[in-house]
Amino acid sequence: MAGTVQYDVWAVTPEQSNTEYFKASGTIASSGSIALLANNLGYNGTGYKLSITSDGVETGKTFTITGLRVGSNASNRLPQVETLSGPSAGIVYSANYYTSIQSISVDAGSAGGVKIGFGGDMALPRARIKSGFYLSASTAGTITFTAKPSNTVILKLPTGGDTSVHNIIIPGEGVLTTKGSNDDFAVLTMSQVATSNITLFCG
Repeated sequence: MAGTVQYDVWAVTPEQSNTEYFKASGTIASSGSIALLANNLGYNGTGYKLSITSDGVETGKTFTITGLRVGSNASNRLPQVETLSGPSAGIVYSANYYTSIQSISVDAGSAGGVKIGFGGDMALPRARIKSGFYLSASTAGTITFTAKPSNTVILKLPTGGDTSVHNIIIPGEGVLTTKGSNDDFAVLTMSQVATSNITLFCG
């Protein structure tokens, strides 16, 4: 039809946390680069926080993460470097949300088993949320999109407590996830909706 503009539209369903996505549990023999099982983390620029889980005390170790952060421009798509102190028989998360990881290194061997994966809420790059659907739990909750780093709530939807599928209907051109400045992104948080029970259509 004359005058109609066709936009690319893509679908995304948040992933369940996977603590061994990048490295299966096992000791790290010495300092240096860690062999990764995967590199890409998010689809169409989406991403998650990287997680490090340890069996023992690894607080004296420093892990260096190099990867592409989620963001509208993410510093012109250049790899970013973040350092993360190891956990103490537990789990720690990166400060950044990553859509891909290029490398992870550590400054010393581990005392016990260490595994590296991802978890937490899903981050969205600059995009327009067009629509979606979700399966509600038996208790009412919320679906919230928060712009970062401003911490501004850009969209908050109540969910029905009726264990049924609901459509997310957004009028017009959709809701923009960012304000357009460098490194803006949005984080999806959910209450009473399981991670794998929502699908979003964005463009």
